[in-house]
Amino acid sequence: MNILYYLQDLVIGPESELKVGRVQTRGSLTERNLLDRMANRGTGISREDMHATLELLTQEIMDALVNGWAVNTRLANYRPGIKGTFVNATDPFDPKRHRFRAATRPGNELKKKMGEASGERITIPPPAPFPSQYIDHGSDTTDNVLTPDNIGELTGRELKYDVTNTEEGIFLVPEDGGETTKVATVSILTDSRLMFKVPSTLAAGEYTMEVRRGYTKETSIRTGTLRHTLSVA
Repeated sequence: MNILYYLQDLVIGPESELKVGRVQTRGSLTERNLLDRMANRGTGISREDMHATLELLTQEIMDALVNGWAVNTRLANYRPGIKGTFVNATDPFDPKRHRFRAATRPGNELKKKMGEASGERITIPPPAPFPSQYIDHGSDTTDNVLTPDNIGELTGRELKYDVTNTEEGIFLVPEDGGETTKVATVSILTDSRLMFKVPSTLAAGEYTMEVRRGYTKETSIRTGTLRHTLSVA
């Protein structure tokens, strides 16, 4: 699978024809997604053991960093750093002005792998909602189940919409062609995250989740669709 990229004007003068490349990501993967993908490789290692190993590795790296060690892995290299200025040689560390932080760089194996990647140039589409993952907190599942009258969480890009416009919002479209249901209660509304109450009136069946958002002065409605269908038992 190629890395998708598009070109934008590099404005350095009135007659410049130079372009700069921008990567169009296919979405975002969480640790939960990575564990799912690892389990699907059929290694014979249980998902629980994978999760425990990932937890242990993460903890060891963090503990090493806060104790002043640099950590080099195939994926990334980590170093502890400090931010802020000291007024003179005797100025003590002040948490209000100074803080420690972790700096990261790609590891050797990752740099080699990225050097082997191939690209595919695309024409960038106009901005539109891009829902990438749905977490159903009622069933603790991802991209699979809708639990009526429970909390749902949708992540992605360009998700924030105008709640005063009835044509915008989160819509659940039944696969059997029945009536579309709009989500009425939303507690978190940002471009990258929506938290909402799944409507209690949903009938059993398969649903497509859409985010509809208005753009331009004429409020052109653009729709983003979650790539997975969701089931109500």
